[in-house]
Amino acid sequence: MGIPFSVRSYAGVVLEKQQLRREIQARRGARGRADQAADPVARTGRSGVTENLIAVATGIGATRVACFVGVRGEPDTAGFLAWAHTTGVDVLLPRSLADGSLEWALHVPGNLGTGAFGIPEPQGPAVVGGSATVDLIFVPAAAVDVTGGRLGWGRGFYDRELARIAALGAASPAVFAVVWESEILAAVPREPHDVPVHGAVTEETVHHFG
Repeated sequence: MGIPFSVRSYAGVVLEKQQLRREIQARRGARGRADQAADPVARTGRSGVTENLIAVATGIGATRVACFVGVRGEPDTAGFLAWAHTTGVDVLLPRSLADGSLEWALHVPGNLGTGAFGIPEPQGPAVVGGSATVDLIFVPAAAVDVTGGRLGWGRGFYDRELARIAALGAASPAVFAVVWESEILAAVPREPHDVPVHGAVTEETVHHFG
């Protein structure tokens, strides 16, 4: 008996995702420092990524934002975290839990420890409700397409978190992926559980999807 078409299709999407992740990871590894160096600095002294993250936050009028600490060739979010701290915008950062979910704690400068997968994590108490209590969420991604499709890194932490947020309906916060401009693609492979993002922030501009 042959393999059902739906199973073959699912397996094909999974393989496409894995291949694309490997390509992007290799490119980030080879060009990570070059990408950071090429990130244009505005007259304010801030990088393009920082300026565009600030623009999205101020455009929404956000007073509480969920973000992440950029590592391993990701766009650097440190400038945005510093701006938020000096302007009184609360920032929640994630912690990865053993059950595959995320919990969130307030970012306090100088109070980061090394968490799961070697990623810096906040050390304070968990915020009840987590990212559902914010106005805006900045999420990491390997790539994003022009319809809002997001390719993550395959562990599923943000897939589950975005599904939880999407279930809030009209009350859900805006979600923007943070990637390099070269990682905005015409299409990324998608599965039924993948939740699209509302936009993307790069070193060059802010993209809005639908």
